[in-house]
Amino acid sequence: MAAAGSGSFQDGRIASKRLMMLVALLLVSSCLGYGFGDEDHVEVEGISSSCIESERRALLAIKSDMYDPGDRFSSWTGKDCCGWRGVACDNTTGHVTKLDLHYPYTYDLWVVNQPYISDLLNENYPNMYDLWDLIYNEERIGVSKVNPSLQELKYLKYLDLSMNNFSQAPVPEMIASLVHLEYLNLSYAMLYGLIPSQFGNLSNLQYLDLDGDLLVDDLDWLSRIPSLKYLDMSYVNLSKATNWFYVINSIPALEVLRLSDADLPYVPSPLPPFNLTAIATLDLSWNSNITSAMLRWLSNATSLEYLLLSGCGSLPIQSLQVTLGALSNLKGLDLSYNSLQGTILGILNNVSSRGLKHLDLRWNQLSGDIPGSLRDLEYLDLSWNFNVHEHIFASLGNLTNLRHLDLVGNSISGEIPPTVGNFGQLEYLDLSRNGIIGKIPESIGNLSNLVELHLSANNIVGCIPKTLGKIPISGQLLTFDTWTYVGNKGLCGVPLPDCPVFQTPPDARVKHEDDEKLDKLLEYTSIVVGFVVGFWLFIGTLIMKQAIRFAFFRQIDKTSDWIYVLVAVKLAKLKSKWQTIT
Repeated sequence: MAAAGSGSFQDGRIASKRLMMLVALLLVSSCLGYGFGDEDHVEVEGISSSCIESERRALLAIKSDMYDPGDRFSSWTGKDCCGWRGVACDNTTGHVTKLDLHYPYTYDLWVVNQPYISDLLNENYPNMYDLWDLIYNEERIGVSKVNPSLQELKYLKYLDLSMNNFSQAPVPEMIASLVHLEYLNLSYAMLYGLIPSQFGNLSNLQYLDLDGDLLVDDLDWLSRIPSLKYLDMSYVNLSKATNWFYVINSIPALEVLRLSDADLPYVPSPLPPFNLTAIATLDLSWNSNITSAMLRWLSNATSLEYLLLSGCGSLPIQSLQVTLGALSNLKGLDLSYNSLQGTILGILNNVSSRGLKHLDLRWNQLSGDIPGSLRDLEYLDLSWNFNVHEHIFASLGNLTNLRHLDLVGNSISGEIPPTVGNFGQLEYLDLSRNGIIGKIPESIGNLSNLVELHLSANNIVGCIPKTLGKIPISGQLLTFDTWTYVGNKGLCGVPLPDCPVFQTPPDARVKHEDDEKLDKLLEYTSIVVGFVVGFWLFIGTLIMKQAIRFAFFRQIDKTSDWIYVLVAVKLAKLKSKWQTIT
């Protein structure tokens, strides 16, 4: 019995070991893809790929319909589609989860070309010329429609088709079947028409960018995407979406909302209770129906960091002041192109945020000083307000963190103060098109971080300080060229014409030039007068004295005879020599 029991025990141990080995073999085989699983898995040179064959074929079908002048699909060869450019797969299942076909420039550059937005998104932005170049760039992917095989990529979580040329094709409704999507970007893809309401099926979306020339009749479908954190529908025509305000307010997860130039309809009062408790960035610029009630409603957005209200027309000042007084976390404020009137202090005196870093007030009709409390400002644009005077420099004294200062097109008529050298962080300075007088202060050479300097169209005189040469040469700046100083007639020095060794004061130099002109005039006058007087004295003598007249004409006759004889003799000698030679 004992022997039998011992044998049974050993047989059990052997069976257990075999079972464990079989399980291990199955696991290894499954991981390596040796046929124990999805038949669509493929093997490349003895090593299994995570790419699923049916999805690889779908990707190739999408590629086949694309016009690709930039050779963006050059890596789309072989069987491992997970290694193709713009494609990513789930490490466990092998399903394609990411398809990124956007044009190589980052889509975020279309949002707002502003430094504080680039800080927010940690991106580098091209200038406007780059944007236009991007719009018409021939290397963008082109296609007349999106291949239906896209819907075969059922496990996609990330889809980016932005900044391509889909030739005014309608927005693909089949995208609504990709219910696992968390990220969708169709901005500036040359799509046209209505945004399908079926997009409301994408309940897992967290990021949605439809920025472009599209239309919306009703926004109810957005309320079915409660997890949405980022929404950009700038330039989408929302004029018929009368419920836009209520739908947006029903998405409490929203952190970034961009509705710039979206033809937003008027929202009647009373407004619903504020529900956007997570909102950090709000762009309602270039919409004319921003009411007093809406601004007061925004005063509840205590988490708001960036507020863009550029080009909104006649913003109600009192309501704006109330709102700015409540937004204690504000870092960026854009009120440009609004024709705001009054003083800068009157607009900003209630600003409660001490962390405001970006302030854009260009193209208004403001005057006065900057509040001293805004000492954290890094970007300040007061250009084209026309009423900003030289006193502005005194109020800027505490803003030692400034990196960008734009005062072009104002009424600054004093001298540039030496304190300008205290802005050690300054990278951009534009004082052009003012009435600035005097010399450029030597202290400007202290701006060791300066990248751009504009002083054109002023009344600046004297030599350009050599201290500017101490500013380190960077990759963006090789030198301050002539255009920096053009329009200042009294200015000299590199890169303008050299200054004289002894720099005469401008007033003295002008007086000296006038004296020189007078001396030359007197000299020429005396020569003419002397010639006339001498001529008539000589002629008068000939007329009055007969003996002298006869002697003068006899001398002329003798001289002419002598010249005649001399010429005749010379010609005779030359003729004789010529005959001898011939």
